[in-house]
Amino acid sequence: MMRKRITILMLMLLMMASPLMAQHLNFMGTSIDGTVEDFSAKMETKGFKKVTKNSMKGYFGGYYCTIVLNSANGMANKKEDIIANVKVRFNEYQSVSPDIFHNLSKWLTVKYGAYQEYPDMYVKEEYGYRVCMSRAWIVDNGTIVLNFGTEVQLTYIDRVRATDGNSSAILNDL
Repeated sequence: MMRKRITILMLMLLMMASPLMAQHLNFMGTSIDGTVEDFSAKMETKGFKKVTKNSMKGYFGGYYCTIVLNSANGMANKKEDIIANVKVRFNEYQSVSPDIFHNLSKWLTVKYGAYQEYPDMYVKEEYGYRVCMSRAWIVDNGTIVLNFGTEVQLTYIDRVRATDGNSSAILNDL
C-alpha cells in the first residue's frame, strides 16, 4: 500500500516537472515553439514583413535585418514543420559590421552573462583575409550564437527542438 502511494506521488511529481523541463528559448519575448507558420505570424505582430515562407525583414536590436526561421532539419518546407531556431542576418550593414557585432555582444552579455569565445578564423577573400569571430551564450533553454565573418549573424537555437525528438537516432549516429 505504501509503495503504491509513493509510486503515485513520484508519477505526479514527474508529470508536474515535465512542463518545466520543456521550456523553450525565447526570441524577442516569443517562445521558439509551434510551427514555423505560427511563429512567423507572431513575428508579424512585432513589425516583421514576410519575404518568403521562412524569412522575414524588420528591425532587431535597432538594426534592419532578415530573420530566417528553420525547423530541426534546417528547412521549413511543410506547413506543419516545427520551428527549432531563428537566425538573424545583418547583411545590410557591411561597413559597420564590426560595430554591430560588438554592440550585440555587449547587450547579450548584459542579458545572459559571460559567453564562450571561439578561436578566430581567417577566410581568404579576393584582396586578403577576413577575420571571423564567434561567441556563444549557453542558457538553460538553448544556445545563442553570434558570428561575424562576411556578415553578422545571430542564431537562437532552442534546446528542446534542436533534435526534434530524434535524439536517440542522433546519439546512435555519433
